[in-house]
Amino acid sequence: MKKILTVLLVFSLALSCAPCFAAGEDNDATNYPYIFVHGMMGWGSYDGVNDRVPYWGVFHGDMLEDLRSQGYECYSASVGKISSNWDRCCELYAQLTGTRVDYGEAHAAQHFHSRYGRSYEGKALLDGWGGVDGGGIRKINLFGHSLGGPTVRLFAYLMAYGAPEEVAASGDDVSPLFTGGKADWIYSVTTWSAPHNGTPFSNVLYDKLGAAYFLALMANMMGSTPMASFWDFQLEQFGLTSVKSDGIKAHINFEGIRKLVQSDDNCGYDLSIRGARAMNDRIDIVPGIYYFSYTGEKDIRLSSGVCVPPLDMSIFLIPSAFMTGRLSGDEYDGVSLGEEWRANDGMVSVISAKAPFDEPVVDYTEGAKIEKGVWNFMPVIDGM
Repeated sequence: MKKILTVLLVFSLALSCAPCFAAGEDNDATNYPYIFVHGMMGWGSYDGVNDRVPYWGVFHGDMLEDLRSQGYECYSASVGKISSNWDRCCELYAQLTGTRVDYGEAHAAQHFHSRYGRSYEGKALLDGWGGVDGGGIRKINLFGHSLGGPTVRLFAYLMAYGAPEEVAASGDDVSPLFTGGKADWIYSVTTWSAPHNGTPFSNVLYDKLGAAYFLALMANMMGSTPMASFWDFQLEQFGLTSVKSDGIKAHINFEGIRKLVQSDDNCGYDLSIRGARAMNDRIDIVPGIYYFSYTGEKDIRLSSGVCVPPLDMSIFLIPSAFMTGRLSGDEYDGVSLGEEWRANDGMVSVISAKAPFDEPVVDYTEGAKIEKGVWNFMPVIDGM
């Protein structure tokens, strides 16, 4: 299994460089670094757990090390485990540039949390991003798994177009992430099993079961212990976690938990049907960037058309797989989810992972010309 997953990653990495061959460009000049962004409850290189159990290859060994041995320059980011896509983007930018996290004056005020987070000064993921390298700009390729998919989409949009409300609120003291004009710093965006259009199971967890409160409490309790350096939720903007250098402050911050959940500045909202729709309404595909999307289907389709999880599916995914596989005109946030939503990988419907509904997409075929500014949807991987 490790070999299969590594081959798939190598294929997608190679494909993201394919346009340079078609254009007759020098591959050495366009073999840009790859930045991997984890999904909900995931981790990266800044988390202690990644040294023992790498997120990218969690049960099958360190796939990024395998890729590095084959000549690919790869880095694994560590962003908020249950944070919103916006907050995760701000953390990703700080890690890439070795700066302090700036969530934006307007955003922080709207969602009742601190504007600034931790500093990554002297701890940048890579050097020279956006600088001139070999006569051209040193770009990056972005890879996002699950929630990491919408995160890197939003990140690419902010790099290209910025956030005018943050410029207006902050004046001269504004993060470069929000000023835009940096679309040419990103070469490609690739997503794996990304809920571009949301997932109805998140609506159930968020609206009916109150899972966001439970996760926020867990984050607060873990963030007040030495476990924070092992698996860090990165929620100090809400006062729920402690930066290691600030010392451990054991307490339960009920007000911070309430703000995190009720402000909708969390992944539960962003993963819901309405949350995904709100982000899709706000952002667009960037014309100068290559986009690729991958997903798998891990279900058994019965003669009735209902999809059920196979016996080897993770126990944690079975509830969502059962619910998703039976959709038949069920309404979530004013959207009727019909049978076309049934095929899934255990959590995310294939139709949601393909591409945002309002953005251009083509089904990739071998040998096809790859265009910028359009989603290239790769063949669905059976059993993944």
